[in-house]
Amino acid sequence: MDPQMALTWGLLYMALVALCWRPGVTEAQETVPLQTLQCYNDYTERIICSWADTEDAQRLINMTLYRKLEKNYAVSCSLSEDLLWSECPSPHHCVPRRCVIPYTRFSIADEDFYSFRPDRDVGIKLAVPLAQHVQPPPPKDINISPSGDHFLLKWSMPLGDAWVPWLSQEDLQFEVSYKRLQDSWEDAPSLHTSNLWATLEPKLLLPSNTYVARVRTRLSPGSTLSGRPSRWSPEVQWDSQPGDKAQPQNLQCFFDGIQSLTCSWEVRTLMTASASFGLFYRSIPAAPEKECSPVVKELQDSLYTRYHCSLTVSNPSAHSQYTVSVQLRKQGKFIKSYRHIQMDPPTLNVTKDGESYNLRWETKKISYPHIEHKFQVQYKSKLESWEVTKTENLDRAHSMVLPQLLPSTTYMARVRVKTLPDYDGIWSEWSKEYTWTTEWVMPTWGMVI
Repeated sequence: MDPQMALTWGLLYMALVALCWRPGVTEAQETVPLQTLQCYNDYTERIICSWADTEDAQRLINMTLYRKLEKNYAVSCSLSEDLLWSECPSPHHCVPRRCVIPYTRFSIADEDFYSFRPDRDVGIKLAVPLAQHVQPPPPKDINISPSGDHFLLKWSMPLGDAWVPWLSQEDLQFEVSYKRLQDSWEDAPSLHTSNLWATLEPKLLLPSNTYVARVRTRLSPGSTLSGRPSRWSPEVQWDSQPGDKAQPQNLQCFFDGIQSLTCSWEVRTLMTASASFGLFYRSIPAAPEKECSPVVKELQDSLYTRYHCSLTVSNPSAHSQYTVSVQLRKQGKFIKSYRHIQMDPPTLNVTKDGESYNLRWETKKISYPHIEHKFQVQYKSKLESWEVTKTENLDRAHSMVLPQLLPSTTYMARVRVKTLPDYDGIWSEWSKEYTWTTEWVMPTWGMVI
């Protein structure tokens, strides 16, 4: 096999290895608005939703709740003091909202879809001519050994199993960087060569020191391709002109000259809890847009989080151009109406029948009389605490006879309701507390006198 053929086969092999080895893969994280979103209805005339966004993200962008049946409708929400049925995920500071949706056409087949949209488009895109965005793969199998009075540094390019016309040996050169172990890479000297080895002569090294070396692949000055070297060193950062802080930034894409196009972008870390961004691309303008997966996340610093994703270029050509963009992912959740019912609190009353007291209650009438209810009842003397009070559980009942009570004592009672399966939900709020005082009874010793 001639050297050029071996090189091109090696480049393909390296690309395949890179595609298979993807450390740090993370699934799209559910945002705080979706995590906190809960909706319950009275199955008669309205739906109440509770959700929250984070204080930090709210300073950058406003999110709106949408409900979809036949089509999407924006939901009017107002600020609330707290979340009704969920908690703010740690370590965020949440801004709760409460939404009331008038609705009367409830059905067991209902499954509303709720989602969130920003108040403006914050997507970004980039045109990527492949021949101008080439990043060749790095060398491998680096080793060093003494050879006479100098050291010989060697490496190899990986062998592949297919011929790739994009890169040739004339397109590539190698950069060798070396330093003492305690020195910084920023000040390290470097050598350039078109060979798979480099000689480090005595005059280049200080005696009695530990050195380290590294190599990266570069496009040669005479190549018709352009791009950047293979990865080795930390990325440089700088401040640019001000812009929309909610918008992703620093979108970059580089083609490895074989079959892999790798794109990276940055999002302000404050945004990552409330908005999930994905990489979308088209190979030609008329092609359907696709989403790149999986996305690798790495915390760049406390201010930005960096993401990158690689996609396969099925038919590379020097004139091919991909269009890529970073957009908000369309996320949402389905909520079944008949599984998220919270009825209004019952109306409670107390009557005296002979020597005993009866608790009686009524529930608000709903449009579906076949739905049955269960109740929780609590009663206590006025001086006792609700926390230590026994709770009575009753199914399909609307009254309860109280046991014998102490005379001339003030009592309090309350009741709440919940639907029985197969219609489910959460308990209603407790009813308004009903207070009454039992009648005075003459002591037995007084009757004897």
